[in-house]
Amino acid sequence: MKRISILLVAVMVLSTVVASATPFKDVPFSHWAYDAVNKLAAKGILQGYPDGTFKGKQTVTRYALAMVTAKMLANVEQMLETGIGSNLVTKADLQTLEKLTVEFADELALLGVKVTALEDDMQVVKEDVSMLKRDVDGIKDYMAKGGMEKVKISGDMLVRHTNLVTNNDGLIAGNNDNSRTESQIRFKFKANIDENITAVARWRLFSKATDNNNPSNLPGLTTSGFGSLGIGITTTSNNMIDLAYLHIKDMFRFGGDFTFGRNLYAQGHSLLINNYIDVVRYNKRSGDVDVVFQHIYDRHEGSYNDKGQNVDFRGVWNLNLGTKYRDHDLYMGVYAQEEPALAVDMTDTFGVAVPFGLVRGNTVNGQQESDSRWDVEFGSKGPIGNNGHWDYDLGFVYTNYEIDIVNNIGAASNFISPEMQGWMGHVAVKWDSRKEWAAKLAYTFADDESVGAYAVNNDLRYCDATEGPYEDIARGNNYFRNGLMNMGDLKLQAEYRPRNTKHYFRVVGDFLNELDETVSNDLAKYANGDTTAAAYNAAVAAGVTNTAYDRWNNFGTAEAQAVVFTFEYRYQLAENTRIRVGYTNFDMDGKATKALGATAAVNAGGGSAGVGDYEYQMFWAEIYSRF
Repeated sequence: MKRISILLVAVMVLSTVVASATPFKDVPFSHWAYDAVNKLAAKGILQGYPDGTFKGKQTVTRYALAMVTAKMLANVEQMLETGIGSNLVTKADLQTLEKLTVEFADELALLGVKVTALEDDMQVVKEDVSMLKRDVDGIKDYMAKGGMEKVKISGDMLVRHTNLVTNNDGLIAGNNDNSRTESQIRFKFKANIDENITAVARWRLFSKATDNNNPSNLPGLTTSGFGSLGIGITTTSNNMIDLAYLHIKDMFRFGGDFTFGRNLYAQGHSLLINNYIDVVRYNKRSGDVDVVFQHIYDRHEGSYNDKGQNVDFRGVWNLNLGTKYRDHDLYMGVYAQEEPALAVDMTDTFGVAVPFGLVRGNTVNGQQESDSRWDVEFGSKGPIGNNGHWDYDLGFVYTNYEIDIVNNIGAASNFISPEMQGWMGHVAVKWDSRKEWAAKLAYTFADDESVGAYAVNNDLRYCDATEGPYEDIARGNNYFRNGLMNMGDLKLQAEYRPRNTKHYFRVVGDFLNELDETVSNDLAKYANGDTTAAAYNAAVAAGVTNTAYDRWNNFGTAEAQAVVFTFEYRYQLAENTRIRVGYTNFDMDGKATKALGATAAVNAGGGSAGVGDYEYQMFWAEIYSRF
């Protein structure tokens, strides 16, 4: 019965002639199928019985339905060939006929009907629909860019107040500006030069003080280090341009898009890069793989031969690949940066308390030929199971940093050429009820030879940009400006999102701990003044307590441990405006210095022993609006 209904509907749509008189005496005008049967009879598809009756209650045979289908095929084919009535043939009609021909293929073959004719017609329709879809997508994309509007102006505004109180408020360094109100207003100009070229610039009339570039450093360094004052060199001054790029689609025959200039870019799980960068980028989809090849501009400081000055340019080459396997997003990125061989004498170099033991008065100890870095980041994200409630994140980074040093004061000095091969990682399991509740368990780590991120911005949650794994633990401090160093962070997070309301709640606990209590990497040796194997062995024999060997972590303490509690509440004041308030408690429970002889251990968090660490409580509130 279902097949007969489909058949009657399809024929009723496709038939163009309506009979003016009742063809069958047992189908009155008031019958529910009168119009359909009348049209079928008028087209000659149904002829009824010799006594003038239709006898619609009788069971119809497959052969009879096949004959009706054959007549429909002939009718449609004639319409498509002549053009008469073809405008009444829709894609749905052809799909219905296609199902019928598959069902009665054997019977139609006996009747001599060419089923492939319908398949040919269907292919033509599919090609037309595909072409129309491409045209519609092009129009949507063009209109999304403003259509005929040449320049579109938008922007956002932030007002934030923070109040930070330490356990030794006013007694230690780092407690300045405890109470601060800051504003930011940005105007974004987007110009559609033509359908393929777009220019974007964003001007900050005011800049909030905490939104700096957070460039990377080699772990343990202060004013100098790998990438210090690096990628982008953004500042916190007013009248800053944080976006300025040109995007060109299909610049060459082989396709692909180019981007030139400064833009906000994040890769993978934001372990290496998530910031405003100056770049020349080419991206293209090749088969099922998204390919990004870019050269990132970097103002670099921190090698031996820089001598505390900025090197004009040390670009970072980067190749990123991304694809989708079933419902899983896979990615891999390769980064490389190298300094030319300048063979400059090593004199006063790193700006730390003991400059890595490289300076003995004004004596020149050796020469650096070059330093280089290359990294590989890979990972995936996607669902766990098929219930739609569980997801995972998985990402790892291998970092490699090397410095070549030539000894020029005799073989006995046996200078160490620092080499650092480290690992970073991020693993997370997320649960979402798809209604009101969500939760996440995550672990992020970096070992003692990891050289940190290229550039990460730890304050992007307020504007819904890509959030890195360090933002909660970095609120209120500068310990994590380039990620983790010889530490792990276990994160527990719960979210409550009441449906059909404007409220949002988030509670987070971060548990930070040192991975390796005593390290022996090459940079730790230089930090302790042990530039030769003999000096290092002597330091180990004498004990390394309260030295660079056991203070090689984010806090610079002998035992780096902390618990960070974060509470956040949002209220959607309007469609484009929301309020956020929150509380952060940063509690250190490790040791700043260990007990040594008659000297007692000092608890971390008090800013003592010259390490500058401190515990704090921070209240913050902000209002953010887009226009």
